[in-house]
Amino acid sequence: MLQGRPLLIISLIMLLVACSLKTIYNRLDYLIPSYVEGMVSLDEVLEEKLRQRTGSLVNWHRNTQLTQYAELLRTFQKDIQSPLNEKLVLQHIATIQLLWQSLEVKLNKEMAELLPLLSAEQQEELFASIEDKNEDFYDEYVDLYNDERIDQYTETTLDTYENWLGYISEEQERAIEKAATELNNSALLRLDQRRLWQRSIQEILKTSESEEVKSKQLEQFFKRFSINDQPQLKVISEINKKIIARLTVEIINQASANQKTFFKNKTDEYIQIFTELAENR
Repeated sequence: MLQGRPLLIISLIMLLVACSLKTIYNRLDYLIPSYVEGMVSLDEVLEEKLRQRTGSLVNWHRNTQLTQYAELLRTFQKDIQSPLNEKLVLQHIATIQLLWQSLEVKLNKEMAELLPLLSAEQQEELFASIEDKNEDFYDEYVDLYNDERIDQYTETTLDTYENWLGYISEEQERAIEKAATELNNSALLRLDQRRLWQRSIQEILKTSESEEVKSKQLEQFFKRFSINDQPQLKVISEINKKIIARLTVEIINQASANQKTFFKNKTDEYIQIFTELAENR
């Protein structure tokens, strides 16, 4: 995973092959609770509440977000036909981030409602699971030599552009390798912020306040807290966004006719899927 968040967000749309995305999306109301239950044991009441809240979240996403994803891909299709510039790419990154942030707001609201319902034992189990994931994050993204980190950036970035464009030329690959050496590493700062987020939630949940008060406190905390608000992270994020924007301009403006056709066919598949999902088909 790149620590430059914009490329990660763009990549989320393309992580799954088209034939499986629709199936997985239509099962999110089952898959999300199953994922949560893998982190903390739930009784029947909490499990049912989680399923209800998940169903509501998926319906909101289906009815408000998917058509925007499809429209954004149509915009990308138009842009690839004429020379790109960094300003336009940065505008697209900002649009994607706004879509992502709207989903974060909804997720935070659901967490604020559900977390206070956990017992002390369930909270302990949940935060132990989160810490395990933090340790995995450290091993995979922090505890690396610089050349390992650059190789990781190169591989992830190359995979992303191949997913969009198909075969990548040697010249495009060299541009990716160069950009990978320029990207700033924010993994340790992000891990620190993840742990701050975790400690803050634990402190709220451990108080003797009522569930209603805890829920309001969590909601207020989520509104205030953003990983990228940390000053150093904000600087790194802006630098990395510009590097990714410059690289995207270079890659797309070198794109062959075959790559543009690959991109058109790929995005057409996703536009159709997003449209059908939005229509509940």
